Amino acid sequence: GRAAMVVANHNSWLDIPSLAIASGWRNYKLISKIELTKVPMLGKVIEVGGHVIVDRSSRRSQIQTFKAGMQWLEDGVHLCAF
Repeated sequence: GRAAMVVANHNSWLDIPSLAIASGWRNYKLISKIELTKVPMLGKVIEVGGHVIVDRSSRRSQIQTFKAGMQWLEDGVHLCAF
C-alpha cells in the first residue's frame, strides 16, 4: 500500500507503541521536536532510529523537516506527528 501521514493527539506513552503495532513496527518514522533529543535514552532512540527531528523555532529546520518527510513518504514509509 501507499505510505500515509498520521497526525494524532498524544495522550500517553502508549500512543507510540500502539502506532508501532498498527504500522507493523518497522515501516514508520516519527516527527519529533528537537527538545526530545535531550531526554536521556529517548533522544538516542530518536537519533539512531532515523526519525525526523524539527526545531520548531527555526524556519530552515521546518523546511528541512518537510523535505525529509516528503522523501520518507515517497519511499513508502509512514510518518507520524503527535
